[in-house]
Amino acid sequence: MIVSFVPKYSTTQQLNNSTTQQLMKCSAVLGGTGKAGTYLVESLLSEGYTVKALARTPSKLPEHSRLIKVQGDATDAAAIQNLLDGCDAVISTLGPSRDKPDTCSVAVKHLIEAMHEKGISRYLEVAGLAINTPEDKKGFRTRLIVGILTSLVPAIINDRQKGYALLLQSNLVWSIVRCPMIRLTGSEGPVRVNLQDSPGNHISATDLADFLIQQLNDTTYAEKAPFIAN
Repeated sequence: MIVSFVPKYSTTQQLNNSTTQQLMKCSAVLGGTGKAGTYLVESLLSEGYTVKALARTPSKLPEHSRLIKVQGDATDAAAIQNLLDGCDAVISTLGPSRDKPDTCSVAVKHLIEAMHEKGISRYLEVAGLAINTPEDKKGFRTRLIVGILTSLVPAIINDRQKGYALLLQSNLVWSIVRCPMIRLTGSEGPVRVNLQDSPGNHISATDLADFLIQQLNDTTYAEKAPFIAN
């Protein structure tokens, strides 16, 4: 089933948390200098959020009174602990690295440990199409793309699957948002959502950011990995 999501939303269902019923207003971001992360950071700030962003080169992040820059690497447990202080949700747009093919799963491991310690439950992650879940019924085009990627970068694909397995074993309220090609553009209209297969060939970075922000306080896709596309 395909569900349409209209960007520039109004929150319909708050995240159920025993310690607070208030909307989350401080988000930790990993991958904030990447193509998806840049749009996400800008959108969070424009929506009034305080953002703590981890970056190896903080100077690549914009200047803003509500943006707290944290220098460090996502595979460093101490950097993750520092990043999460004072936050009530985590969003990762962390991309893979050929030099460190286990980057994503190592980061997820550290995040799970730190989030449990600090009492943070909501975790969102942006990923590609290759992660497999029990609900999947991927069509020919998606299987073809995944097959090509698996043959080219098997270690990176396996690492993403390992990160998913770690989240399944955690007590976090997690969602993995699986995306096709990300276009660095403004909104391109309604976003289609499907739990079984990619509903399109691309997603605009603006619409992806809006969708992620909605999920901060919405449990519709909790413990699921929806595909989204324009």
